[in-house]
Amino acid sequence: MEHGRRDPWPAGLEPHPDRTGARRAARRLREMLMAMLARRRDELAAGGAQRGDLLDRLLDARDPESGRAMDDSEIVDNLITFVAAGHETTAQALGWTLDLLARHPRVMAEVSAEIDAVTRGGCVLPEHLVHLVLTRRVLEEGMRLFPPAPIIGREVQDGFALERLGGLEVEPVATIIVPIWAVHRHRRLWDEPGQFDPDRFLPERVASRHRYTWLPFGVGPRVCIGAGFAMLEGMAILAVLLARLRFVPADPSTPAPRMAITLRPATPLRLRPLLRG
Repeated sequence: MEHGRRDPWPAGLEPHPDRTGARRAARRLREMLMAMLARRRDELAAGGAQRGDLLDRLLDARDPESGRAMDDSEIVDNLITFVAAGHETTAQALGWTLDLLARHPRVMAEVSAEIDAVTRGGCVLPEHLVHLVLTRRVLEEGMRLFPPAPIIGREVQDGFALERLGGLEVEPVATIIVPIWAVHRHRRLWDEPGQFDPDRFLPERVASRHRYTWLPFGVGPRVCIGAGFAMLEGMAILAVLLARLRFVPADPSTPAPRMAITLRPATPLRLRPLLRG
């Protein structure tokens, strides 16, 4: 069963030309976070108690080698990263993955059976997650077919030449777009790329592929800082849901994906939950 569009790009995936509006929104977000940070510093200076939240942790953070604390601009940079990168991405990954499972009831039944065997019918606990190997593969395959961040951009700092493209020169300050959606569905990299097949992520098959064929969290020194947490969070939510419920599609086909910061369904993605019998 093929999922998504036949062309390599979902609707709206191309970079949008309205940069002025985006810059205005980014500036407003920075101003709001700077004001929030200033209020927190004032509270602490007046003897207020720490709240133990992310902002307090960033204020307390120190470089392990130099002992240097972050300045306000660096703290805001980190807050923006957490807000922008963590907002709804896991929810989108889970929505698409549950839709895939609903349309592949045999795989959903196997996942439910794994959860039952690992938890023995009890609550899902942190120590159970390492044993939910099929559940993890299903989530990985869901993010291959529907990566929450379908493109990433990188600004070139030092120019270089692409030898495989005849020595094409990439100039400093150029922006390189990495089309994760296209990489995840490229026929030279994946067999039957439109098919839902969690066994692609069996250890031996992962070892046989290039490490850069699966990039839902990016790669390299700027890989998503929350990648490990996001996988554990997604697996835990799937395990809690599928321990008690099964899902059936409420519509005959999967909605087309569209780019709206994250990869969202163009129309509501509707599933019908049923108690497991």
